[in-house]
Order: sequence, then structure tokens, then C-alpha cells
Amino acid sequence: MSGILAAWNSQQQTPWQTMLDDLTILGTDGKGDWHDRQAQISLGRTQFFNTPESCLETPVVEAEGCVLVWDGRLDDRAAILAGRSLVTDAQLILESYRRWGEEFQRYLIGEFVFILWDTVQDVLIAGCDKVGGRTICYYWDGQTLLLSSRSLSLLHHPCVSSQLDDLYLAHTLCDLQAHPPEITPFADIKRLLPGAALVVKRGHLQHRRIARLEPLDRDLSPKFAEQHYEQFWHLLNCAVRDRLRNCRSVCTTLSGGLDSTTIAVSLLNQLPAIDAFSAITTVFPEFDERQSIQSFLQRYPQIHWHAVNCDDAWTFSDPWDTVPFLDDPLMMCNSAMQLRLMKQMQQNGFGLMFTGDWGDELCYSSLKEQAGVNNWRQVFHYFMTYGNWKSTLWNQFVLPSLPEAWQLLWFKRCQRRYNPIPPWITSAYANQSEVQTALKQYFKLQLIDGQVASLNSNIEGALFPGDTQNYKFLLAAHGIESTSPFQDQRLTEFAFRIHPSLQSNSQHDKLFFREANRTTLPDDVRLRPKNNYFDPLKYAGIGRGEIVLMLLEKIKSSPILQRRIDFKELEECLFHYRNGYVKNYSPGTPFENNSANHFFSFFAFTNWYLRLLDGYKKTHISFNL
Repeated sequence: MSGILAAWNSQQQTPWQTMLDDLTILGTDGKGDWHDRQAQISLGRTQFFNTPESCLETPVVEAEGCVLVWDGRLDDRAAILAGRSLVTDAQLILESYRRWGEEFQRYLIGEFVFILWDTVQDVLIAGCDKVGGRTICYYWDGQTLLLSSRSLSLLHHPCVSSQLDDLYLAHTLCDLQAHPPEITPFADIKRLLPGAALVVKRGHLQHRRIARLEPLDRDLSPKFAEQHYEQFWHLLNCAVRDRLRNCRSVCTTLSGGLDSTTIAVSLLNQLPAIDAFSAITTVFPEFDERQSIQSFLQRYPQIHWHAVNCDDAWTFSDPWDTVPFLDDPLMMCNSAMQLRLMKQMQQNGFGLMFTGDWGDELCYSSLKEQAGVNNWRQVFHYFMTYGNWKSTLWNQFVLPSLPEAWQLLWFKRCQRRYNPIPPWITSAYANQSEVQTALKQYFKLQLIDGQVASLNSNIEGALFPGDTQNYKFLLAAHGIESTSPFQDQRLTEFAFRIHPSLQSNSQHDKLFFREANRTTLPDDVRLRPKNNYFDPLKYAGIGRGEIVLMLLEKIKSSPILQRRIDFKELEECLFHYRNGYVKNYSPGTPFENNSANHFFSFFAFTNWYLRLLDGYKKTHISFNL
């Protein structure tokens, strides 16, 4: 991915070169900037060449009376190319702006984010795609607008405070993980929503929601299922083909599940062969998938397989001081394993990595959606199989329909019975307004129901873009860009039309994928139930890793945590967990998972905060805590 930067009407001297240099991690193929002192605007980009046409672009593109910096890839280009060739995506963006005006991004398909300055109209527009493929951070104080691919780059500007956001901190420290849209770890910095745009006209900033994923009629009925499976493969192959318009060597990740194998099959529909990388472990047999992978490889011998040993790649196992500063403390418990894969891909010269991300999202349907199409057999099967039907009926059908005031009363009752806040959070902090607000957001998140609403909540909340950006930054540090065809807008909107009865039955979830792969996948892969959770990595990192002990000692004197954390209680809980892990942990069995999640959230933040504080001291940024 490329890094983009803009400053408009800065009221203090902008450390422009420092901010632009901070984005070189995202792209080293080209670097340039553009300035208009009279209009008080600067644009800059550090380039990562991803498509053949991107190699023809200058870092800052000037045409059509506009100046543009952008990152990403446009898909379905034939619809706007009009038979032309050697046309860059940047040129298509500018032409689209001239054709459709300020809300032109609603007509584009792909993964993109852009900053466009109209030199004729004196209009600045920044926007991104509606599926969350790309995003941008910004600062606005009523006079100055700063935009950057990285929030950390904005901290170099004297207008931007490094004060942490209280609500973000409450969600993170209390492990509520229901961070509301737009917020970042820093109170002064926001993140643009998918499909949104910032428009500056006549000195005023407008925040517009240009496009959003919307519910569609469930018109893909079971009666014509075979036709729908064919349409699915057509759209998936189109999405893969668009992403193969790339100038980097291509590889894919491969597990023994439906998502990654489906992507691999589609890649082989376009390529004679493909390299695939898999995380392999004998220490954690719960998610070692070699048997299924080998079955798939026997069907497709044209796959060149790379098995990457990750026996010691548990949570907090890798030396994080060797990787770049991350914009967010949000991370996945399998990040160390992902780093191993990235390193191997880099050493083998690959620059584009396909993944099966979003496969679960495309196949999701809620119990309420099943009932909405009269699929009562599935509803009753769920009640009979999982028990506690009264609770399910109340939580999924009754509670979401109640007035908000009644819902709040129910949430308070739930909190008295089950307090989701870790026991080491001080009572004084737990009663602070930001924690109480975070608790309300946590409980309200449980009410979100349905495929489209759940997906929008996921990509719009701060958790998904924060973790996704971290993942992309780590890939960028290895010279790799990732892409998932399942995140294609056309495929996503197709999935919204699938009748819920085609998504699951009494035997299987992800039924549509399983049926669409009847002739392409071995049955032991196609029909195998799979648990995607990497919790054993988390248990090991907390239960026997040394890093958490080191982090605990380092953070005890932190002013930001002393009034929020009871360190004596935290230490007792941690040692109780570690003793229990050594004595009682059994592979394949969850081990105090709720406590493990609390520890993971806390130490992930601690690790990020200490590194950030130490690293940015060297750049003379003062943290106002």
C-alpha cells in the first residue's frame, strides 16, 4: 500500500518532511509532494507499485485541473475505460470526479482512498471505498485539516495533541472491544468511515456519507441454487482476476478450511500454478491442519506448498521491538504466527498475498433472518441443539425490539449478574463516565443482528480498521500487500441476496460455500467443521511466556494506569492463571478464556504504549497524559 498525506490551512509550521518520511514504510517505489502556498495546501505520497499502470504514475498526479494522491486499486475498469488501454487508475479517478462531481466515489469499485484538490474550484475531497479496503486518519480543529494514512504521522504536527482518547482507553483497558466508529487511540485524531468523504469548500468542512453497504432483497432462492453457485464462481473469478492485475509475484495463504481453499481454486482458474503458505505446528494440534491441506494438495498438484513451522510463535513470543510502531494497540493473538508467514513470503520474493478473509461474513445469517424467511426447521433445530431456547428467543427476537429505556434497564440487570470488566480495574475508574459509556456501547453491540448490519458494524467500528491497518503495516514492512477477493463489493452484495436457507442447515454452517464446491474440493475439506480460533496461542503466551512478566514490571509506574489499574489484584490474577495453566491446561480445551481475553487486551495495550512512548521520545514528541 502507498502512504498519502495532506495539510490544508495549517496555523502552525508543518514539519512536512518528517511527516512524509514517516510514511516510507508504506511505499518505497516513489516519493513526491506538491505545494500551493497561496491556497495553503500540501499533498504528498510514498508509492508502492501494485498494478502495471501504477508504475506509470508520478507520486502526485496533476491532470484535469486537479491534484491527486491516492492508494489502492480500482476494479471493474472496463465499465469506465471505454476501450482504452494504458490508462492509470489515478486518471480514472480524476475523470470520474469530472464526470460525476463531488460524490463520484459511489460509482467506483475497488479498494481505494484518495485526497483530491480541485485547483479551479478550490475544493478538497478525501474519501474511501465502502467495504473498508482502505481508510485514512484526519485531524480537524475548525481551521486546520491534516490527513494521513497513519495516525502516528499526524502526531509530528504541533497542532495535534498526543492525548489518548478516554473512550478508546476505556474500551481497551476494560476489554469491552466495542469501540465506536471513527475514534483512534488519540483524542485529536479520527478515522474516516468506509464510503465517507471529507469535503472542504469555502473554508468549511463537510462530513458526508457517500455510500454504505445496504440490505438487498433475498431474491436468490433455493429453487435456482445451481444457477446461484455458477454466478458465485463467475463473480469470484472476476474478483480474483481484477486483483491479479498486479506487478508483484503472487502467493496465497492456505489452511485446511473452506475459505482459503476456495480462493486457491479460483486462482488456479487464472494461473497455471500458485505458491501457497501455511502455518504448521505440532505443539498446538487444535489448529494444525496438515491432513486437510495434504488432501487438497493431492487434488491440485500444481500448488507449490510452503510449510512454515510456527511451534514457538505464540502470543507475545516475537521481539516486537524489531517491527514498526503500530497505529493501534489492537492486534490478533496469532500475530507472531502471521509474522513468520510474512518473513517467509518476503524471503521467497512475493509481493502480493491472497487470503480468504471475509469468507465467514459472506456466509453468515442470523437466527432472526432464518425466521424471517419462514425457515422454521433451522430455527427449531437450533433451539433443540443448543438448548436455553428462552434466552435465545429473548436476546435475538424480543430485546432488540424493546424501547431503548427498557433495554438499558435490562443491561443494568445483566451487569449486576455478570460484570464484563476485569477484576483489576479500580472501582473509581469503573464509575467514570467514559467507562459507563463504553459499557452501554458494549451491551448495545449485542443487539446488532443480521448479515448486513453485523458487517457494517464490524467495518465501521474502530476495532476492525485498527487491527486491519496494523496487519497491513506489518505486511508493508515486508514489502507485501494483501488482498481478499471475498471483500470484493460485487461479491459482498451478491451474498446479501442469498436466501438464508442456502446459508445453513441442520448439518452445516457456510452451506452455500460447501455446495458451490461440490466438484472442486475433496469432501474431507468441503464438509469438515472447522474451529478458526487461535486461543491456544493466547493461553501459551500468557500462561508461560516471559514477555507478560516484563511488561507488568515496566508498566507499574505509569501515571496513565496507576489510577485505573489495581496492580496488586492484576499480579495476583496473572500468577493464579499461570499456575493453573502449568498444572491444568489440556490441549483442545478452553482454559479460563474470559480471563485470558482480559489479560491479552491489557498486555497488548501495554506493549504498544511502552513502545510508542519510548520510540517517540526519540522524535521529541511530548505525550500529554
